[in-house]
Amino acid sequence: MNEALNPDFSVNEWLSYFEQIHPRKIDLTLDRMRRAAEVLGLVKIPGKIVTVTGTNGKGSVTNLLSRLLIASGYTVNLYNSPHLIRFNERINVHGQLVSDGLLLEAFREVEKARRQAGVSLTFFEITTLAAFYAFRKFPADFVVLEVGMGGRFDSTNLLDAELAVITNVALDHVAFLGSDREQIGYQKAGILKSGRTLIYGEPDIPESVEKYAREQNAGLYVIGRDYSYEIHGGGRSFDYRGPGRTVENIAVPTIPVENAVNVLCALELLQIRPDDDVLRREIAGFTMPGRMQKIADNPDVYVDVGHNSHAFAYIRRKLALIDPGHKRRIIAVAGMLKDKDFAVALNLIAPVIDRFYIGSIPGDRGTDAEDLKNALEDPEKRESSRCFSDVTEAYRQASADASSDDLILVFGSFMTAGPVMEFIGDGGR
Repeated sequence: MNEALNPDFSVNEWLSYFEQIHPRKIDLTLDRMRRAAEVLGLVKIPGKIVTVTGTNGKGSVTNLLSRLLIASGYTVNLYNSPHLIRFNERINVHGQLVSDGLLLEAFREVEKARRQAGVSLTFFEITTLAAFYAFRKFPADFVVLEVGMGGRFDSTNLLDAELAVITNVALDHVAFLGSDREQIGYQKAGILKSGRTLIYGEPDIPESVEKYAREQNAGLYVIGRDYSYEIHGGGRSFDYRGPGRTVENIAVPTIPVENAVNVLCALELLQIRPDDDVLRREIAGFTMPGRMQKIADNPDVYVDVGHNSHAFAYIRRKLALIDPGHKRRIIAVAGMLKDKDFAVALNLIAPVIDRFYIGSIPGDRGTDAEDLKNALEDPEKRESSRCFSDVTEAYRQASADASSDDLILVFGSFMTAGPVMEFIGDGGR
C-alpha cells in the first residue's frame, strides 16, 4: 500500500490507514514495536519517564501529575488514550496539544520505519511511536505515559520508567489480561523496572504485585500503608499524609480523591516539592474531560467515560452528591463495548436511573443497543428503555423528552461520551 506514503494525506486519512494494516486490533507483544523503534532511534527518549496503569483513573493521574509538574516549573510531555473528539488530545507536547503538522511528520516517519523493519503494527503501537517521535523532537524534563492495556506488553512499556503507578486493579479486559485480580495485577506490574519505584493506589494490593516488586528489588508505596489521606469538612476537603510530607485542607477535586493522593505521592518520590498553596490551587481547579463533566444546563447534562463496575460505583457516589436523595429524574444515555462486562456494570447503576436511552456503538467492539437493553434485570426499566441506532440519536431524543429539572447522564465509553460532546459542541441540544 505505497499510497499510504502520500505526502498529501490528512491526519484522519493516516489514522484510517493505520486502522487497517494489522490483522488484529490488540496484539500484546513488544517485539514488533521494538524493531520499528530501533529503526527510528526511539528505544530511549529524553526526560524522566513516569508510566501509569490501572483499571480506572489512569487519565486523571497522568493529567493531574502533568499539571502539577508544569506548575512546579518543569517541562512535560504527556501521552493519553483514547481521545474524546480529536486524536490530537492523545499527545501533549510542552503543555499543548500536538499540532497536525507534527503529527503528519511523525506518521510519515513511523510508516517508513515500519516498512524498513518489515513489521506489521497495531493502531495503538503506531500512534505510540508517533508520540515518542514528537517527544524526542521536543525534549522535556518529564514524560508521563498512560498505559493502553495491561502494562507488561503494552507499547508504552518500551520505555524504562523512573516511576511506575498502578491506580487500582479490577476485572477488565479479562480476555487479554487474566480472569482474576492476581493475574491482571501481574500484567499491570510489568511496567515496574528493576530497582525502580512503584506506587499502588488502593489498599487492597494483589499479592502478585507485591511479589513482583520484591523480585525487582523495587521500592513499593501502597496507599493506606505508606501514604494516606483523610476527608473532612463535610466531604469538601482532605489532608494528605505522605512518606515525608503532610499537606492539609486541600479541596476535594472532581476526580476521585485517591487519584489526587496518588499524584501527591508521585511528586514526593520524584523529589518535586511544590508550595502547599500551589498544590491546593492546582488540585482545586483541576477537571478531567469526560469524568462526571457537566457540559450543558437546563437540563443538566453530565458525561462520564466510565465503562466497568468500578467506574459505575464512582458515578453512583457522584450522583448522590449532585442530587442528594434522588429528587430529580435521572435519564441515562448509554452505550458500551462488548468486551466489557456490561451486564454487571449496567445493573450496578440501574437502580439510580429512571429511564434509559440506549445507543448502538458501531464496529467490531461495539454493543448493539438491544443487547444492552436485554441485559437490564429490572423488567420495568427494561421495558421502558428506548433503543437507537447510535448514541447521538439516543441523546437527541433524551434531550427532547427531558424537562429542565431533569438530569441527563451520558456514560459507558469514550465512544459514547465523545460523539455526544461533539454534538453539543456543534450546537446540538
